[in-house]
Amino acid sequence: MRLYLFLLFVSSVLGTWAQSTDEKLAAHFFDNGEFEKAEGLYKKLYKSNGSSIYIYENYLSTLIALENQKGAEKLVQKQIKNYPSLLNTLVDLGYVYLRFDEKEKANKYFDKLIKENVNDANKIVVLAQSFQRRQMNDRALLAYEQASKKQGVLTFYTQLLSAYRQSGKTNKLTDFALEVLQADRTSFDYVVRSLDVVFEDEDAAKYLQQRTLLYSQKHPSNQVYDELLLEAFLQQKKYASALRQVISLDKRNNDRGSRVLSLAKLCVKNQEYQTAIKGFEYVIDLGTDGDYYLTGQQGLIDALYLKTTSGVNPNKEEIKLLVSKIESFINVNGSNFNTANSLYRLAELQIFYNNDVNGGVLTLENITKTPRLRANFLAKCKLLLGDAYLMQNNIWDAKLMYGQVDKQFKEDALGQEAKFKNAKLSYYTGDFEWAKSQLDILKTATTQLISNNAIELSLLMQDNTGLDSTEDAMIEYANAEFLLFQNQIEKCTQILNMLPFKYPDHSLNDEIFYLKARVQEKLGNFEKANEFYKKIYEKYANDILADNAIYRSANITLHVLDDPATAQQLFEKIILEYNSSLYVVDARKIYYGLKDGKTKEELYFENQVN
Repeated sequence: MRLYLFLLFVSSVLGTWAQSTDEKLAAHFFDNGEFEKAEGLYKKLYKSNGSSIYIYENYLSTLIALENQKGAEKLVQKQIKNYPSLLNTLVDLGYVYLRFDEKEKANKYFDKLIKENVNDANKIVVLAQSFQRRQMNDRALLAYEQASKKQGVLTFYTQLLSAYRQSGKTNKLTDFALEVLQADRTSFDYVVRSLDVVFEDEDAAKYLQQRTLLYSQKHPSNQVYDELLLEAFLQQKKYASALRQVISLDKRNNDRGSRVLSLAKLCVKNQEYQTAIKGFEYVIDLGTDGDYYLTGQQGLIDALYLKTTSGVNPNKEEIKLLVSKIESFINVNGSNFNTANSLYRLAELQIFYNNDVNGGVLTLENITKTPRLRANFLAKCKLLLGDAYLMQNNIWDAKLMYGQVDKQFKEDALGQEAKFKNAKLSYYTGDFEWAKSQLDILKTATTQLISNNAIELSLLMQDNTGLDSTEDAMIEYANAEFLLFQNQIEKCTQILNMLPFKYPDHSLNDEIFYLKARVQEKLGNFEKANEFYKKIYEKYANDILADNAIYRSANITLHVLDDPATAQQLFEKIILEYNSSLYVVDARKIYYGLKDGKTKEELYFENQVN
């Protein structure tokens, strides 16, 4: 008896080993396309282990590869007989018909299969998944569509939305999404996420808007369609249309301006200042006793400031009107926590646009005494105050302001900005070694703008110091740049005019032309500025300021001189000849924007000039 059991055990082990060896060999033949060799092994393996999905799948694929239709059908029919409840095997029979070009037979078979299971939700899901497994996605979609008609629109809505989306059937996706929303408005967020492919296509989005309007008119009490229309406008960044829609919703629901205010703030973030202004004005017009009146006023001032100062050449009359508007707002509402942001905007206008540095200093000093201010806002005020002190040549107090922010926000973008301003101050005053040490730290700053500026200033000093023992030329140039920052144009120009004579053939010559161009920009002589920029990129094409000069000249040419064709050539020059430039990404955006026919206003707000 023991001998018998031992022999049985050995026989079992040897059989398992043999089967394992056959499986590996069959798989080897199958993977190498040696299907005739694989077929015999899989036939033997299937006979001994028909329950193995792996063996069944490879055996079926082998028979199809050998164009053995009779064998493939026979295999599937046997599998169906052994496992009659497996829907995926039933699908395999129709799949075999298709593989051997019996399309009509396959279609009739599949139609019958769907019809037999159309009333069972679970079986339809399995059936559709079986179709998808055999790359018959249209059949899976048809199964869900027919079952949905029988069992209700919400039964398979997630599967159908996904199927329409993946197959690119955007119109069907839209129509079905609207039906889902009609049946269950709580599905709104899911539906909107599924419609991303519709929002990305202009024609599909237009169809969505048309159909949504029809549903809205047909079901006026169901506000979900108005919400969907708003979402469509927002996804496409059609903010003017979105504002009209949200105002309509605001009036209908008596929201007292809350959603309009949110949209106006969103428009500011996306540089859609004109639309933002209209939104804030709507909130203000709701009345002084409105919940958001003061917030609306502050938002309006902020949007007006950004719109007025964002251009290459800000309008002085608009600046004057905005200063007057802010002053009137402060006179009515006082200087306090609620008006601090508007006071900050007033200080910026006074310092940088209205040639009233003393007034700006007084405004900022008053803000810093205001209680309850957020720490980061107070830090912004100190940075601006430091700039104003520097304009007044009050170097010690400027250092103090920058140092306080640097210390308080050491690992923050505000702290990095403060450190850069302190380094720039040291550069202005000729302390190049200390400035370089600080800039080296900032080259890896988390803020890209600070990092880029640190690299540029460091390169300027590196390329133009150490050429003589005194570094006098670099000291005078830095002083000229400091005078330009202080708006002392005449003194700055005198130094720039004398430098080439005092230090002939010095490496600073391209920097001198660049600073002269910036002087002309400040004076509003943009054609003269362009002449200097042109000298740089033509005469000093390999120096570090060549790409800067092209970029600034291109923006002046586009936005001030209104010559898109020439501007496009200049942006193309950056792309082709300076592909490692810090400006190449923006240049490429503007270049292709011009080719696509975008207006200069659209392009400017998308790509702010540094």
